[in-house]
Amino acid sequence: MPPQKRIRRRRRPIVWTAVALLALTVVTGVALALDARTAYARLTAVAEGATALQERVVAGDVEGAGERAARMRADAATAREALHGPHWWLAARVPALGPNVEAVRTVSVVADDLASGPLEDLLGAVAAVDPASLAPMEGRVDVAPLADAAPHLTSAAQALAEADARVEGIDAAALAEPLRDRLARLAGQVDTMRALSDTAARAARLVPAMMGADGPRDYLLLVQNNAEPRATGGVTGAVIHLRTEDGAVELVEHRAAGGFGKFEEPVLPLTDSELGLYSPLLGQYMGDVNFTPDFPRTAELTREMWRQKTRTEVDGVLSVDPGALQHLLAATGPVTLPSGDVLTAQNTARTLLNDVYLRFPEPADQDAYFETAAATIFDHVLGGGADPAGVMRALDTAADQGRLLAWSAHEDEQRLLAGTTLSGELRGHTGASPVVGVYLNDRNGAKIGYYQRVAAEVVAAGCRPDGARELSLEVTVSSDAPENYASLPDYVTGAGNYVPKGAMETTVTVYAPTGGTITDARSSADDASYLPQLHEGLAVGAYTVRLGPGESVTLGYDIALAPGLPGELLTRMTPGPAEDAFTFSTAGCGG
Repeated sequence: MPPQKRIRRRRRPIVWTAVALLALTVVTGVALALDARTAYARLTAVAEGATALQERVVAGDVEGAGERAARMRADAATAREALHGPHWWLAARVPALGPNVEAVRTVSVVADDLASGPLEDLLGAVAAVDPASLAPMEGRVDVAPLADAAPHLTSAAQALAEADARVEGIDAAALAEPLRDRLARLAGQVDTMRALSDTAARAARLVPAMMGADGPRDYLLLVQNNAEPRATGGVTGAVIHLRTEDGAVELVEHRAAGGFGKFEEPVLPLTDSELGLYSPLLGQYMGDVNFTPDFPRTAELTREMWRQKTRTEVDGVLSVDPGALQHLLAATGPVTLPSGDVLTAQNTARTLLNDVYLRFPEPADQDAYFETAAATIFDHVLGGGADPAGVMRALDTAADQGRLLAWSAHEDEQRLLAGTTLSGELRGHTGASPVVGVYLNDRNGAKIGYYQRVAAEVVAAGCRPDGARELSLEVTVSSDAPENYASLPDYVTGAGNYVPKGAMETTVTVYAPTGGTITDARSSADDASYLPQLHEGLAVGAYTVRLGPGESVTLGYDIALAPGLPGELLTRMTPGPAEDAFTFSTAGCGG
């Protein structure tokens, strides 16, 4: 055989092998493209379905939620199947392409696991708990269905926490930019679902016990008055003793905070930091127990003051302010007082924080009005007839704004409250997110704070992946007191006892995030006094400023964050007398 022919014969297998490899590559590429297209469409449908499902769950639409969940399960299963097979196994091992493939496959697995697991538990909980059944009827809430739903909700919360961890574990830096953006959106959605399910699971375990399912419970409800600011809202104007049993709520008695008088010594030992920042008055006056922004500490002091005065123990302490009551009336409808006054979703805060002082100069008359208003609103809310979903939204909004707080004397229950917006606890971080706090305490002993306005803005710059960054915080405090301030009642202006009539003196306390330091502080007012301090391991800077009617002062702080908190910058602030009275904005690095 001629040499040339032998060479041609040897070349044929090589050519055919190359053709076969090329064909396999083309087929694999086409298969990958088709599968990816299918998976993309299905995963998009799952994401859209998750939003719709949340809406149906909140609305208590059991049938609609079930239908949506069934579609999500089918879509998630199809997406998972489309992204698994030998061709995807090979694609995952291609340099540069591999991390993207693994990320998409992980997402499909997470979506399928969630659709076939936690969704079933959530639907079981929705089926067990009709939101309408949670609405108070004749002073009682049926908490049995919520207790029955607790195992379902706990299981769903655990599964979502695991899914959240898996998504967070994907190395976003190794992904193509379009995929990185979609992953970020998915991570946010899974995290939202995790947070919602965790909150629901905690509530299902907490609410029945706190509502007296296992026996009577006694609570103190503090009504904070934002017209005289305190760190968590305002001076305690009234203390209401509530009793719960088997879901029923009874108003036992109502006491004016001033009636407790001054205790000779702080009712509990105060730390050096508390004494330095807030003075012994923190533990001596019921009206001053919330000088501190740490509501669990406020609750402990309140409980002990009550014990020393009444010789009785309570199971916990709650707190609301007129702003929270106004949110509630938006859901329940207006309430008419015996005097004929009508409190609505528009005027409740203004009436209780300002109008009452203009109408009734005598404190005894003011207290009588507050007592009547509190009892009437209490009966109105618990009487039934309100939209359950509206009530839940109102309570959620009030909690987000720091206007609704709760503490339990039972350690297991307090552990469940910890970390929630309801707890009002002092913290410098939440997860990987640093928290900056700005809190106000009035020094006038009057109600001129109703006319106070505060605007805080924090700007983050020089951000690093490890979370280290520099913050610039500016807090502008201003007086919006009317021109006729001299004619206002002495109870509003303070009658010049501590500061000139119409002026307001306020301590603004700024808390840096965990591990952070306040590197510089400055004020536009020459006479502002500054106090640096350390409280519960957090760096604190406190300015005391005095303003005349129409005046303003701007305080500046430079804050250096420690590494290890790369998350979005979070803020916490004293809730003001009106929705837009005290504002906080962020910019830069996730703000």
